[in-house]
Amino acid sequence: MSLQRLIFFVLSALFFIGSSIWIKDEFSPKWMKYQKEYYKEQAIKVEKEYASAPSVKEKELLGKQLASLRRPVYEVKQILLKGDYSWAKRQNGDKVDRCMTCHIDEEKLKASHPNTREFPFDIYGCTVCHGGIGRALSEEMAHEGMHYHKRQMELRIANAETMFDFWSELATLTPEESDPNQRLEMGDFKKYSITGDKAIYVGSQKCLKCHTGLTSPHVERWQRIKFKTFDRVKEAPDYIAGNADYRKTCLKCHTTGYDETTGKYSEEGVTCEACHGAGEVFAYFMDIGKAPEGQKIAKVGTFGTPFNVCGPCHHTRGHEMRLKFFQEKGGTDDWFFPQHTFPYKTSSPGKAESKSLPKIY
Repeated sequence: MSLQRLIFFVLSALFFIGSSIWIKDEFSPKWMKYQKEYYKEQAIKVEKEYASAPSVKEKELLGKQLASLRRPVYEVKQILLKGDYSWAKRQNGDKVDRCMTCHIDEEKLKASHPNTREFPFDIYGCTVCHGGIGRALSEEMAHEGMHYHKRQMELRIANAETMFDFWSELATLTPEESDPNQRLEMGDFKKYSITGDKAIYVGSQKCLKCHTGLTSPHVERWQRIKFKTFDRVKEAPDYIAGNADYRKTCLKCHTTGYDETTGKYSEEGVTCEACHGAGEVFAYFMDIGKAPEGQKIAKVGTFGTPFNVCGPCHHTRGHEMRLKFFQEKGGTDDWFFPQHTFPYKTSSPGKAESKSLPKIY
């Protein structure tokens, strides 16, 4: 065999092998096996439900579901992430997250993320916390630079900028934040740590150990006024008479770290973390001797920054339900206005009764 024929034979063989691999990956990609396993498991589960279904109608519905699972469509699944990503900004066009192509079982994902159930994966995807390449479909490329576990993600927090970049990415992926009428609950980004978990409230006592001396005028005033707001709320006639839903509207603003899903809160009153955010991250920086980094995070939201801190409580219609209550029940406005805003009350010192409350239109 001549050298030319040998070279031709070797190149032809390589071309054939390469083409075979490409055809195999094109028509039977690796990600497809995960979807096949998933649909097979779901079909077995529905078969059992179908066999034990008590009614004809239920069997009919399960039968349709079973037929669909037995003839599944294997396809690339993705989230088209919102925000401004373009070639002009040296970004790879529309940003997508295709992790669910392989990680198709949502129930397993929820089980493996027990502390991030409120995190909307359908808005932010996976790479915003885990890193990696969301557009890639091969396991090796998709997992490149990925942070697998919570501890690996936490190790990224070397300075305050890491958190600011994370929150900025959430803001980019939530363009509705620029329109208050479309604002999402996730807009309060400071509630979340780099892992997507809700940040932990450490309690005002931890803050006061240092700040009673460092910022005494500010802290003294806050302890005297804002820390005590819930004491007055609990004595208010409308709070006492109100049902659980009515009281929730009070708890949202007059406690610190209130969680609407559980009804629990970190502390009564408007304490340090009500405005500065849950202290887990900046307290960590304080503890390891990086106080300036902790200070940067603690101040976010308190000086007109884009992160939503003051707005949820300080809006003009926050006490509208109280106004309605006192108009219907009668009485003076002494309970409607906070004690520390006495100069702004409709009553004057020395007068027995207040002027009537304004009307609701």
